[in-house]
Amino acid sequence: APTSASTSQAGITQTMDDAHLTSPGTMVGTVAYMSPEQVRARDLDARSDLFSFGAVLYEMATGDVPFHGESSAVICEAIMNRAPVPPVRLNREVPVRLEEIINKALEKDRNLRYQHASEMRSDLQRLKRDTETGRSAAHSGVGQQDLDSGTKKISSSPGNAPVSGSEVPKSNNGGLIFKGVIVFIALVAIAVSLWRSKSASTSKPDSANPTTIAVLPFQNMGPDTSLDYLRLALPDEIATALSYVRSLSIRPFTTTSKYTGPSVDVQQAGNEMHVTNVVTGHFLKEGNQLQITLEAVDVANNRTLWRDTITAAAPDLISMRGQITEKVRSGLVPALGAGSNSAEGATRPKNEEAYDLYLRSVAMPRDAAPNREAITMLERAVGLDPTYAPAWSYLGFRYYLDSQYGGGGEASFLKSNSAGERALALDPDLDQAVGQLVANHVERGDLADAFKQADAFVKRKPNSFDGHFALSYVLRYGGLLDESARECEKEMSIDPGSYALRACFQTFMELGQPDRAMEFLSKDAGTDWYKSNVIRVLIRQGKVREAQDNIEKFAVDDPARSAFRACFAFKMAGQAPSSEFVKRVREAEPALQSNPDPENRYLFASDLAFCGQDDVALRLLKSSIEGKYCAYQAMQQDAIWASLRDLPEFKQILAEAKQCRDKFVAETGAAH
Repeated sequence: APTSASTSQAGITQTMDDAHLTSPGTMVGTVAYMSPEQVRARDLDARSDLFSFGAVLYEMATGDVPFHGESSAVICEAIMNRAPVPPVRLNREVPVRLEEIINKALEKDRNLRYQHASEMRSDLQRLKRDTETGRSAAHSGVGQQDLDSGTKKISSSPGNAPVSGSEVPKSNNGGLIFKGVIVFIALVAIAVSLWRSKSASTSKPDSANPTTIAVLPFQNMGPDTSLDYLRLALPDEIATALSYVRSLSIRPFTTTSKYTGPSVDVQQAGNEMHVTNVVTGHFLKEGNQLQITLEAVDVANNRTLWRDTITAAAPDLISMRGQITEKVRSGLVPALGAGSNSAEGATRPKNEEAYDLYLRSVAMPRDAAPNREAITMLERAVGLDPTYAPAWSYLGFRYYLDSQYGGGGEASFLKSNSAGERALALDPDLDQAVGQLVANHVERGDLADAFKQADAFVKRKPNSFDGHFALSYVLRYGGLLDESARECEKEMSIDPGSYALRACFQTFMELGQPDRAMEFLSKDAGTDWYKSNVIRVLIRQGKVREAQDNIEKFAVDDPARSAFRACFAFKMAGQAPSSEFVKRVREAEPALQSNPDPENRYLFASDLAFCGQDDVALRLLKSSIEGKYCAYQAMQQDAIWASLRDLPEFKQILAEAKQCRDKFVAETGAAH
């Protein structure tokens, strides 16, 4: 937002810094001057403008704004609920009567505020008379007509004071303070015009660059913590709606969800995620009304592109969703320069309870116990409303997590497939369902169908992280590591902060590039998944001692921990494996062979090759190839196989891997 010109001759200097006009949170530019009713999305009138003008008077008298906060969400809370510091505490020369005028202008209840600009004008004129006896407004170059004009022009703006306040030199009688107030009124109308013209000239992003969007968690502005699930559910709904606009690239919510809390710096978050725009907002429940404010911020210029508010009955979540979708379609999408594309999915929720359960499930963590709770919610949701595609899609994702990390096994995996297929039957353009089914088909050896889905996904949405992720996944299983690596690099350029990039570590590890593999793996640093896989990369980097130290970072109940400890013990001592260790490996082989994901069998084989268990390693490697993990290039370039490459058995498996890779290429037309 523009500030008043520097006019040292008039004794006016800029006092408001960027933290107030361009806060780290939301509502860039004018939040510090909003009235309580504007924050609450109520109807505005002249009294709202008088509140904003009162905030300007406060700043002129004290050199500071009346309401503070590290983000616009915190400032809004202060505007609604907190009294400003009395002006006289900040400037002892502020006349008592001026403080009374400011306090009346800043009343939270507009019925107790000045009702008309003429009332405020009369009080200001009376103050002027009492503090500057013998002077007239003409001496300042501004008369009563100018004062009327200034206040009327302020009222013509939508409740916003668009300029920073200014500090005037302190005096013993307060006369100069009031003189500065009168002069400032004349500047307001000019500032309004400048602010509007600047906003109009910069309202659209550069169409030459791809429009990438991150939707951040919302802030709950009220005390009702039972609504906290909406902090994640609302932005997930918006991201889903935007995903139907093919000219936009939407960051996965797994990336954006970490940017939570009132102190988040929107511009910094946007830069870290390499996006052109950030969408954020807040919500407040008052009585049975839920007010939701949405805002889009241009990251490069740190300014608001678009802002709107909706109000819905708090229990009526379906109505709320309809309003959000309409605001996204008719307001947000055009503001982002995306044309008139539809921002509505093929299905809409029809049952209030089902939709509430769906929204609550979105906010549930991915750990085993809360994931099972989310499954229970979603199973009931699709039972109540079997035609709502996003609920089926999310249920498919939750089933997959349960099959991999929650003990659900093959039964949950098959349920994941069924739920995903049901979602796509209802809405063929649902990205999450497409991506999940691609991964599911790959892990069970249906590479040709998975490739076709992933390839079509990328062609339909060339800037989609999910699309390139799915394609890189298929290509790795198909044995085309160079092509998989290119897709991984595209993923990195689109969303360098996504934890999902971790999966690409295996592509580069198998290519014999462990340093690059570590860069991708580190996107998920600190998790149990990272701790188990970092050992594999360290081994290939030749950092065996560091790999051994990392064994202790395994989860206590991880069954691989003791086996790896024993392996490293004899490796570091330069000794042959003990008979007890060999026995344990052979006893574990049936369980390793039964793992349904052939990529996991490849990893188990590489671990045992490092530990000197060549026969079991080769059997697992062969089983992996037979399961359509076409590791032809990996067997040639992955350093872990160096000691086995001259063995006849290895060469035979290598030939089978080549056949697997060639069949994949023939069936899909993928280049190599």
